[in-house]
Amino acid sequence: MNRAVIAGVCCALTIAATSQSFAQVNPVETAKDFVVATVNGVSIMESDISGFYNTLPPQYKQVPYAQIRNQLVERMVEQTLVADAARKAGLHEDPDVKQRILAIERSLLNEAYLSRIMKAELTEAKVRDAYQKSIALQPKREEVHARHILVKTKAEADAIVTQLKKGADFIKLAKEKSTGPSGKNGGDLGFFGAGQMVPPFSKAAFALEKGQITDTPVKTQFGYHVIKVVDRRVAGQANYEQASAKIRAGLQDKIFERIMTGLRAKAKIEIKGGGSTIQPIR
Repeated sequence: MNRAVIAGVCCALTIAATSQSFAQVNPVETAKDFVVATVNGVSIMESDISGFYNTLPPQYKQVPYAQIRNQLVERMVEQTLVADAARKAGLHEDPDVKQRILAIERSLLNEAYLSRIMKAELTEAKVRDAYQKSIALQPKREEVHARHILVKTKAEADAIVTQLKKGADFIKLAKEKSTGPSGKNGGDLGFFGAGQMVPPFSKAAFALEKGQITDTPVKTQFGYHVIKVVDRRVAGQANYEQASAKIRAGLQDKIFERIMTGLRAKAKIEIKGGGSTIQPIR
């Protein structure tokens, strides 16, 4: 890996990593932490190196840790040398640098504090309980997947029913005889709920079992329908895997709001906007 590139990545990630949640960082496992180098009396630990590896962009993490570890140690040594030189030059007292250090510290403390509370309160059991109380208990909506053949007269429809009872192919007859727009697709209407079709059609379709065909043509304002139910299903209810991410995000928002409400209640806050009114972000 190019030395200049990884050195730049190292410096950039020292700051960028502060925006990552502590709960999302999974350092390379080490049996026991130990000192890998010292620079002017400052210790660099194995956990520092493995932690840095886990903040690398995906393209760099394609290289196994064992292969890149020595380079990371060298880069960490160089970064420590540069930081030491910066202190000796008095840069740590520069107002801009001090402001940025404070911003990084504030960000780290925010992440650490919130992560600790989220880990303690946002348990798998609570997510599953919220699922059972909301998604799983929502009313189930039944849907049918149907095909139909639409013709103008009852005589035509009766003749089609007779052909189907003798074994004729429904899709083929729909393509040949149906006057509806779905005829070219074999009369396929896809899945629909009880209220999505005109009442006579819907009532007849939902009365059929999977694979059944109407014995008597169904009359609507469009003509006469011969209906076949291809499948039935219960829809409108997400399973736990589908719903858990959204539920977790909602619970996180509630926990965060409760934390901030409590902290604000105990604090003395003065917003000074230079004469303009500043609205809190919600």
